[in-house]
Amino acid sequence: MTEGSENRKSVKILKMNIVITGASSGIGKTIGEYLVAKGHRVVGTSRHKEGVFGNLKIVRLDVTDDDSVEKFVPLVIQKLNSIDALINCAGFVISGPVENFSIEECKSLFETNYFGTIRVTTALLPHFRENGKGKIFNMSSMAGLIGMPFQAHYSASKFALEGLTEALRLELFPFNIQVCNINPGDFNTNFTANRKITAIIGEAYKDKFNQVLSMYERDENNGSNPIMIAKLVESLLYKKKLKVRYVIGKPTQTIAISLKRIFGESIFEYVMKKIWKVK
Repeated sequence: MTEGSENRKSVKILKMNIVITGASSGIGKTIGEYLVAKGHRVVGTSRHKEGVFGNLKIVRLDVTDDDSVEKFVPLVIQKLNSIDALINCAGFVISGPVENFSIEECKSLFETNYFGTIRVTTALLPHFRENGKGKIFNMSSMAGLIGMPFQAHYSASKFALEGLTEALRLELFPFNIQVCNINPGDFNTNFTANRKITAIIGEAYKDKFNQVLSMYERDENNGSNPIMIAKLVESLLYKKKLKVRYVIGKPTQTIAISLKRIFGESIFEYVMKKIWKVK
């Protein structure tokens, strides 16, 4: 065995200190439990839970509240001593026609999915800069690359993460802090059960909304095992250089991102109209 291969092997067994927001359910929970089982030290967060659940330690954190984030940061640094990676998973979806969304519903979605990510990330950046390293994983979505009818504001919040990540990568490059997006397709989690619906569904949209929502729920319930995402994240913990984004899911879904890039937006939109039966 060469000296280089020995060094690579020694790096591979390095265990990381990791913070995961939104770790009490869904993709965040799966990632947290998997990383703990692999020997990493993980602190997960939840708005409603606190304690040890299975093998995962959960600390209460409301990513929509400035004071909650301010109190959380010194606490988690004390628990882990040094943080190697932040995984921003806190998020949820509200479905409904754009016309029927209230501003309050729209704001509540962005407060968690977008501003929540910003609050936790910026609060931990001084720690990463002091350490001279760090990795930040933002849980975006394929819906952050493709606008989803009747989930427009969810898509918008994920599109916002795309721009945030691209800009942060450039700002943080001099400090050896890397940022990337994870863009899952449909995975079999409690995402469907936790979906919220706008308080009003106008009669003009009701039939089409129910049809499209039924398609979404079918694909979600038949989605891939989220352990795929957990394995991807662990592999990226050791990767020397992160790409901007990692699209993951069934090939029948992930190919859509390539098709949009290759054929252009007009042709792609035409195909999506056929798939979603938009007339």
